[in-house]
Amino acid sequence: MRRRSHLAIVVIALLMVGTSIVSTSPRDLAQAADPLAEAKAQQKALEATLSAQRAALATLQAKATTLAGKLDAAKAQLASVTAEYNHISGLLSEVQDEVADITARLADLRAQIAALDKQLLAVEVQIRVQSEELRNRESLLQEHLRSAYEQTQTSVLELLLSADSLDAATTQVGYLLTVSDQDKQLAEEIRDLRASLQSREATLRDGRQQVAAARDQADAEAVLLAQRQAELSAMQQQLAQLKTAADQKRRQQDAALNAALEAKGNVAQQIADSQKAFDAMTKLVARLQAEENARRQAPSAFGFKWPELTFRVTQEWGPTTFVLEPGYTYKGVYYPHFHAGIDITHGCGTPILAVGTGTVKASGQPLWPWDSGYGVVISHGSGVQSWYWHLKAQVIVHPGQAVSRGQVIGYEGNTGNSTGCHLHLAINDHGVWANPRVYLP
Repeated sequence: MRRRSHLAIVVIALLMVGTSIVSTSPRDLAQAADPLAEAKAQQKALEATLSAQRAALATLQAKATTLAGKLDAAKAQLASVTAEYNHISGLLSEVQDEVADITARLADLRAQIAALDKQLLAVEVQIRVQSEELRNRESLLQEHLRSAYEQTQTSVLELLLSADSLDAATTQVGYLLTVSDQDKQLAEEIRDLRASLQSREATLRDGRQQVAAARDQADAEAVLLAQRQAELSAMQQQLAQLKTAADQKRRQQDAALNAALEAKGNVAQQIADSQKAFDAMTKLVARLQAEENARRQAPSAFGFKWPELTFRVTQEWGPTTFVLEPGYTYKGVYYPHFHAGIDITHGCGTPILAVGTGTVKASGQPLWPWDSGYGVVISHGSGVQSWYWHLKAQVIVHPGQAVSRGQVIGYEGNTGNSTGCHLHLAINDHGVWANPRVYLP
């Protein structure tokens, strides 16, 4: 059962901050080592070099200042690095503000808990005071009852006969009646005191339970916040490294530019050479892109294809330090946090294709009410199943339906426990959550 409370809002906000930090830079850096990405980067660098050289040649032809023209070209080459630094710096500033806000909210929560503790202490004091008052009134009532009992041993007739006068007898009888009314009133007060005492005791008991639950949850949120702050610190260090690299790049380019000016080389020939290199790099990029597209479109040894035609991987399969991933035992080794599938994305609404031929075993919200996410489960025979999760809330295939490889079975969405549009693809082989890359091309 989910608590829609102030604490839940803090958790969700904190989780969204933590997820964006964990799932960006490490994998983006890893993807930068891809041959196709490197070729495209080199192609872009050559294109920038050509533009700079043409600008320098035009400057020479216009008899402008050669040094000023080449310095402008160097600044243009650094524009992308500077823009990236400024972008990351702005993101980190926003994250810092959000972490500070969460910290303040946790402090406010602990202050509220302390105030409630103080109120419960006051209730305890009131209970002790009322308990003492109740004991006193009960003792007084017992004393009255004992006295009344002793006095009733003398009958009204005896009082009348032994009295000196009729007025004296009437006074004594009236006194007995008055004492009885007072005892009734005292008994009512005792009953009211007991009811009030029981109510206060119930309030104290419930309040203690609520404070204990709130304190435990606040402690858990504080631990998670500390982890996020550590991740934020790591990102800040990476940002500092990026700035250092950008400064070094600027110095290298300036040095190279000055050396070129001193050499007084043939700018036109440099442009021609760079153009040849750029044309060769363009052909290489086209070939690598075609090979990558062909690899993704060709079925694997298992007969599977990727479920999206174009995508990027945002989280790999396997053990992870991401605290929200559940524990899992793989090949006899227990991992406290394990991502049992692979996450890819190309944007909300991207068609999701069956990785292979099979039969739909589940669709819609198969794990409701534990998981509100929409998904599809396909059995491919021989104990192998493919799971597709976080789809849009749109059911287009149904249990028992036969599907073929490449058939649309849903659309990329953001349902369930998700922080953004993506597809979680998992392969279950005889009850084991296996690495999907083993089954894909």
